[in-house]
Amino acid sequence: MSTDGRELSVVLVEDDAMVRGWVRLALEGTEFRLNGEAGTAAEALELVPRRVPSVLLVDYRLPDGTGTELVRELRQGGVSSPAVLFTASAERGFNEFARESGAQGTILKTGRSDELLNALRLVAAGETAFDARHPARPAGRGPLSPREREVLRLVAAGRTNKEIAGELDVGSETVKTLLARTFAKLGVKRRAEAVEVGHTLGLL
Repeated sequence: MSTDGRELSVVLVEDDAMVRGWVRLALEGTEFRLNGEAGTAAEALELVPRRVPSVLLVDYRLPDGTGTELVRELRQGGVSSPAVLFTASAERGFNEFARESGAQGTILKTGRSDELLNALRLVAAGETAFDARHPARPAGRGPLSPREREVLRLVAAGRTNKEIAGELDVGSETVKTLLARTFAKLGVKRRAEAVEVGHTLGLL
């Protein structure tokens, strides 16, 4: 039980069977009860509103999307259960992007069971638990604007600056400015790097 005697329910969103097994084992004998599992974002969007868990534990790389996008969509749908996003490796700026999506914490899959439990306990108690092993996003680099995300999407689709200008109905100098701001916020210098980071952070 929790410190106030409550049993805390957890919905796990993860497609890897080995990771699901590790989480089940970590929760055994604790105040947490696994109240549902989903292997895709689509399944989670159906399951989570019905179960209304005390805590959500969400993988950031799902077969049909990313954990950050899933949490954002759940928040837009009125789900307020605190969420912890977990990843296989440390990613620069991931804590900031997780926070912006509406999550309350992050944890590495390579961490210990007690680290996972501590993160779940903190967010269930209304606090945050962002894993310090994710390098911070450089100061001054905030979230992408809708226009910058649109530019990033077109870059990922292989569009040239001229083609982007045509699709957005803006001038070439505006495209250069948008690209420069997008690259700066993502901490990259090349188009390929921007696409890679965009996929990692759930922006594409």
